[in-house]
Amino acid sequence: MVDTSAAIRRGHPIIFILFTALSFITAVIASTLVSDYNSNNNAPSDGVNGAVRFLVFCGWWGFLFGILFTVFFLTGKGGILTSIAGHGIWIFLTWLFFVAGAGALTNNVDGSCGNRGPSFPYCNSVKALEAFSWMAWIILTLMLGIVAFVGAGSFRGGRSVKEGLA
Repeated sequence: MVDTSAAIRRGHPIIFILFTALSFITAVIASTLVSDYNSNNNAPSDGVNGAVRFLVFCGWWGFLFGILFTVFFLTGKGGILTSIAGHGIWIFLTWLFFVAGAGALTNNVDGSCGNRGPSFPYCNSVKALEAFSWMAWIILTLMLGIVAFVGAGSFRGGRSVKEGLA
């Protein structure tokens, strides 16, 4: 059995801070786009508008819970929230949110929004939102794999997934 606790104690804050930063950037870009679309009434389509609004939720969800998980992990508090199961459930749910939001935006942008001309306002911001939401999803995929690896190791070692991650 490989002891992963030292690597997790070092890596957990790093990967969660990276994810939290990407979530914050996603939330700010999406919030700005929603504000601009609302004030100017110029959303390129209902699909883009809906995807951007959902990514506002995803970004702030990831940012707030990312901070909570990091603080609870560093302080050693949080109980079931900071357990292997707690991490797995939250990461999987957040992974689903981000893949749905990023996929919906990608589907509604249809490649290069620059080809649409003035009918697609804030094209560069939409493309940046798309990129940051996919980057957050990639980080979540990595986190989900690590939690699955640690969870499988805890089952093989006779431990419970209710125990702490490290």
